[in-house]
Amino acid sequence: MASRRVLAAALAALILGGTAACGTTKQVFTSPATSASVKATATATATATSATAAAEKNTVYQLQGWLADPQPGTMTYNTIQISGGGSINAMTILSGPFDPAGTATLTGTIETLGPSSTTQGASSALEYGEKVYTSIPVALQTGDRVGRSWAAAPVRDTWASGERLSGWWTALNSVKAVQADGVTSLEGTTVDMFSAFIDLSSVKGIPTTLLDSEPFKKAGTTKVEVDVYTAMGSGDLVRVVYKFGLPVQIDATATAKSSAGYEVDMSGFSSATASPSPTPTGTASVPPDAATVATGTGDVDLAALLPF
Repeated sequence: MASRRVLAAALAALILGGTAACGTTKQVFTSPATSASVKATATATATATSATAAAEKNTVYQLQGWLADPQPGTMTYNTIQISGGGSINAMTILSGPFDPAGTATLTGTIETLGPSSTTQGASSALEYGEKVYTSIPVALQTGDRVGRSWAAAPVRDTWASGERLSGWWTALNSVKAVQADGVTSLEGTTVDMFSAFIDLSSVKGIPTTLLDSEPFKKAGTTKVEVDVYTAMGSGDLVRVVYKFGLPVQIDATATAKSSAGYEVDMSGFSSATASPSPTPTGTASVPPDAATVATGTGDVDLAALLPF
């Protein structure tokens, strides 16, 4: 009998020891208060998930609505290019009012970093009549370019035959779902962020001329990120961005192959205001006088990226 008591005591000690090692018994038996807390947490999570799903759905709806009836706004064209071996890095930032009907007036800078020097100059770009006109710095107006302050590149070179709008309309319209990324500040206002990733090579209707254009060749990818921003509370569309290739700001050593990153940012819909900085190299009518346009091709990268 004594031996049985010893055995029972030993087993009890072992069980209690095991229970203590794993935590107290309160973790095993759920109290009514804990159950209510779990239920409340689950309800809050479900509500938050439902709200997020609704916001994501509304964002796609907002994007599609804008594509169907695009409003003018402000466009920023941002690109960085690294030539083979890293001998020249070129960064371009142009910004200004645009109208999706087919006009834009952009100003900004082009900075070129060579192996031993850096040059920076103001630049202007105009889109009109299916052409992109880019300003030629005075220092480069030499030879057959004397007095020629603009270069031109055709926009429709990357469009599908017979299409009324560029392939970028087809690309943006292919976004059927987005992912909520949180909130950020846009011009002092808090907005919701959403993103989607698409491979243009798999999007039906994308013209092959766009996929074969210089920007995609330099970037080395057909995968595009689309970022959409909506106003908190109303859910109205306030910004659309598409970008691919290298990020705009990088810290990497260039390989023997040229590479580039591109970003087109459209915002301020229905309230387009120009805020050029610095002052453009020259002013011109839209379009520039034919006598001021040089022969040859202008900025084909910019021409391929515009969403007209």
